[in-house]
Amino acid sequence: MTDDNVSHALGKMAKAQAVAAASADLGGDPKFSGWKPTLDTRYDIIGPGRISFHPSKRSAGPWTVAQEGRNNSGASGFAGPGINAKTGASALTKTGKVRSRKSKKWNGTTQGKNTATSALKAIDKLLPSVVERLMKQQIRKIF
Repeated sequence: MTDDNVSHALGKMAKAQAVAAASADLGGDPKFSGWKPTLDTRYDIIGPGRISFHPSKRSAGPWTVAQEGRNNSGASGFAGPGINAKTGASALTKTGKVRSRKSKKWNGTTQGKNTATSALKAIDKLLPSVVERLMKQQIRKIF
């Protein structure tokens, strides 16, 4: 058994646990409804017995939203599409109605679900058992 075999086994287990955590938090599948990218991950072997486990480039944003939420920092005071984001004043038309859209589209805030944290906890919990299983397989092959 090589270090790469162990690294691949750990990486596959970590990916499976990350998908399970994302699916549990997001309603059965690892993606937000209405969003194209799924919450997928990748692992790179960076040395003997060492892997780097992280979100794929396309799913880094959705992982951040699942972990921390959306528009939680620096968004105070902005109350909707008819409000000027810089001044906080209502943007009115000539007739006195609130302008339909003055600034960037506002989707509101969401609370984070700590998805990445729960995925890492599950990975840490299973890590020793995966290594132990691989070692037992190797010992059975030799003896």
